[in-house]
Amino acid sequence: MEHLWIYTSIILAIVVAAKILSTRTNTVDVLWLIIFGAIAVNLGILPEENNILEAIGDWGIVFVMFALGFEENIHNFMEGLKRSWGIAIIGAFFPFLAGYYTAALFGYSFNVSMIWGLTMTATAVSLTMVSLKAEGLQTSHAATGIMTAAVLDDVLSLIGLSILIPIALSTQSDVNAIIDLTSIGYILLKVILFFFIILFIGIVLFPDSLESEKDKKHGPIFKMAVKVRKYFGIRKLLTVYNGRFTPLVMIFIAMTFGAIAHNMGFHPAIGAYFAGLFLKEEYFTCTTNKKMENHKKAAEFVINHLAFSIFGPIFFVMLGTKLLFDTEILMDILPIALLLFAAVLVLQILSAALAARYTGHYKWHESIMIGFGMLGRAELAFIVIDIAYAENHLITIQQFYALMITIFLLNITVPTLIKWWKPYYKGERYLKIFGLILSKT
Repeated sequence: MEHLWIYTSIILAIVVAAKILSTRTNTVDVLWLIIFGAIAVNLGILPEENNILEAIGDWGIVFVMFALGFEENIHNFMEGLKRSWGIAIIGAFFPFLAGYYTAALFGYSFNVSMIWGLTMTATAVSLTMVSLKAEGLQTSHAATGIMTAAVLDDVLSLIGLSILIPIALSTQSDVNAIIDLTSIGYILLKVILFFFIILFIGIVLFPDSLESEKDKKHGPIFKMAVKVRKYFGIRKLLTVYNGRFTPLVMIFIAMTFGAIAHNMGFHPAIGAYFAGLFLKEEYFTCTTNKKMENHKKAAEFVINHLAFSIFGPIFFVMLGTKLLFDTEILMDILPIALLLFAAVLVLQILSAALAARYTGHYKWHESIMIGFGMLGRAELAFIVIDIAYAENHLITIQQFYALMITIFLLNITVPTLIKWWKPYYKGERYLKIFGLILSKT
């Protein structure tokens, strides 16, 4: 406690430096937060462990996941799935194989291989969109395809994380343990029950009692939900006293969903993501002095600052403090990291691009841009690593180093490839390979 205020000041200084540096270099700030955290702990400026700061960091990642879910429009997401489902599934499956078989190649256990695979499935939406925006392509067809596919990738990763971590924890005491089918069944039952509760709240309890519902036929559960909404509807909470406490109510919702997830054995960030996903713009509208007002933008401004500027960055700085420099370890794992990077690079680009072309029916120049855009790994990948390494010790420090180096290399590749492909994407340059015209015509 005696050094808490000094540590807090140092961390916030790191956050400011990372934000400025990432803006100037057009890179994701998460990487700099982790790098600066690693440098600080190795110089003795930050502690290797601090329960208070790590608890604050856990709050931060809940805010981050809530904000990521809140940014998504569930209707646009559902419509985008019609065209991007193949990109998401195929574009996640092959990077998973790259991670899994790279780990297996070096003799790592089944649990470790699964964690490596899962880490390589979650796409960094924010990193790609920042890179596209820098090139003026943030509203392009490729950007839309990347967004919907990446969100679905993240949802698939969340579900995979929900299933994998409890199974890994149940078998980590004995490497040769046979997974009990009863235990798997119990875990799957918890997963199904968790998502049933979350979906029930989001689809049945959250929707406001709109006029359009009156003439529709509904079952007894829905009618009961309508009665509950009359007194405890989500809009009533979000707009109480003309929206004065909207950000507070949103944080309450995020933490409640997080608590549901935690008490059922899952990470709170999983619940928080779905909490944000189910919040619609119409819930923030109320009548004030006979005028309709929407408090979403103001509330989103507050939540985004909590998630990405204050509490969230603390999580990534503290994750960086787990990376203690060891030249011997770095030399040992560098070949593994480079092999994993190469495998993910090739399989991610090819699988996502081909899926975009043949399942989403995008043009070749758009498909290739989608393949490049799906390369980034950020928030969810770091969450998987944190849960596996820092919280549950499911992977070793060598494996931790390998994953972190791979993610760093993938993320610095994204803006480079997008910038390189931009003239081909816009038709300013011409590219033809094996008779296929890949650039815009």
